[in-house]
Amino acid sequence: WVLGSVFGFAAGVALGESAYWRRLLLPYVVASQVLPKLALAPLLLLWLGFGTLPLVVITALVCFFPLLENTMTCVRHVDRQSLDLFRLMHASRWQTLWLLKVPAGLPVILTGLRVSLVLAWVGAIVGEFIGASQGLGALIIAAQGSMDTPLMFAVLVVITVLGWISYQGMVWIERSLLK
Repeated sequence: WVLGSVFGFAAGVALGESAYWRRLLLPYVVASQVLPKLALAPLLLLWLGFGTLPLVVITALVCFFPLLENTMTCVRHVDRQSLDLFRLMHASRWQTLWLLKVPAGLPVILTGLRVSLVLAWVGAIVGEFIGASQGLGALIIAAQGSMDTPLMFAVLVVITVLGWISYQGMVWIERSLLK
């Protein structure tokens, strides 16, 4: 989640600030997000081998786009009067970005973080479906194979509770940052 969010934020800032890079790269970024991650998982296993790395990459890919899109949108759409004020004060592009655009867009950026956090659970579980021998996704596959319905439901409840707790933690962080 952290890896996907960091890259999503950085790419969102870069694409939001540069129309050239946005026109050049955005079609490829969107195309990469349209591809089902479940279909990419076997390729990632072939390229990266079994273990944690393919799971991290799948999860990061799932988390990347929501934050990129939200960050790019908030960087591009800033209050015109505030932008004029920064220009009048001869603020550099860097100062305008970090002192105006990012703080003004923080609610939208944090929304992207919340969405990507929920999707991180999906990405991690999907990754474990494909290539893990342990973890909650692997446990679901094992329960399915042995037709252990109570275990499958128990794992689904655990995933739901962990997702809810992490989401509420992110809501708490958001409230603290936006005071």
